[in-house]
Amino acid sequence: MSEASASIDPHAAVHPSAKLGDGCVVGPFCVVEPECIVGDGCVLEAFSRICAGAVVGANSRIGQGASVGGLAQVRGLISGGGCRLGEGVRVGEYATIHASSVPDGWTTIEDEAMVLAYAHVAHDCRVGARSVLANGVQLGGHVQVGADAFLGGGAHVHQFVAVGDLAFVAGCLRLDRDLAPWSRALGEPPRWAGTNRVALARTPGAPDRAQAEDCLRTLFRRGLLVEAALERLHASDSPTAAALAIFVKASRRGLLRPG
Repeated sequence: MSEASASIDPHAAVHPSAKLGDGCVVGPFCVVEPECIVGDGCVLEAFSRICAGAVVGANSRIGQGASVGGLAQVRGLISGGGCRLGEGVRVGEYATIHASSVPDGWTTIEDEAMVLAYAHVAHDCRVGARSVLANGVQLGGHVQVGADAFLGGGAHVHQFVAVGDLAFVAGCLRLDRDLAPWSRALGEPPRWAGTNRVALARTPGAPDRAQAEDCLRTLFRRGLLVEAALERLHASDSPTAAALAIFVKASRRGLLRPG
């Protein structure tokens, strides 16, 4: 990086081994640690921190006081892996995203995802493209969030839980089971609450709503055991059915089911 290619406030601390792309803006009192890569056009607001080895994709914005790539909160851990943000990611004020807990692992936030103010993404999580973690969302370690999902403010997600593509989690929910793609999680205790029709209607490239609803009905509304529902999904030639079957077979925490 040449200093002429980025605007660096004189009160910021940028390690010489860090690489900043063209047009980056580094605000006052920011810290960019060794071996970081910050892509073209990124904005680091005041007091934000990019921790050692983190990668931030082009045109991302890191809000004031936010931290990207900090050491995973695992007892006894001295060093860990990496943290990688895609392009166009928005990290809100004072949000925290931790690096992987293993040397060759990554915590990943994919393109155009939003991790809003005061949210926390723990080690080894993956947040899918264009997904939104609203203010104060807390993800435990190894959580997987699919593309175009929305997690409402203050939602808490247990370790190893998977949230499917285009799923909706209501605010302040405590989610401890896997939420199927195209679904909604509502209530206390949380329950599977039907198809996320709004996301299916509004998202370019989303599965056909009727097909998605039929597949979810097979899984949850026809009184079938999971094994029998999987057989029916496999018997279909629908890519939508195949995608749901893959999600169900990969479930580690068990599926969130209707109340």
